[in-house]
Amino acid sequence: MLRIITAQRGKTCRMELHGTIAGEGLDVLERHWRGVLDRVPAAAITVGLTNVAFIDVAGEALLRRMAEHGVEFDGAGLMNRYVMQKIAGGLS
Repeated sequence: MLRIITAQRGKTCRMELHGTIAGEGLDVLERHWRGVLDRVPAAAITVGLTNVAFIDVAGEALLRRMAEHGVEFDGAGLMNRYVMQKIAGGLS
């Protein structure tokens, strides 16, 4: 299950993710992200991963697509930092 808490101020949007980025959560996250872009096409989006417990391979692919569209990520925890490095191209 994935919970998304969004705070938007002008063209700045922060999404805090809680739970898992896998399974049905992928569709929820992608719809939410695209919805933000539909409302504010030039939005500067930051995603917090600190409260994410698990990211599967498909979740990493979605986060990579988001990063390719300018989304920035932050978070704590070994797994989350590892995934952030992977999607930034620092690891294979």
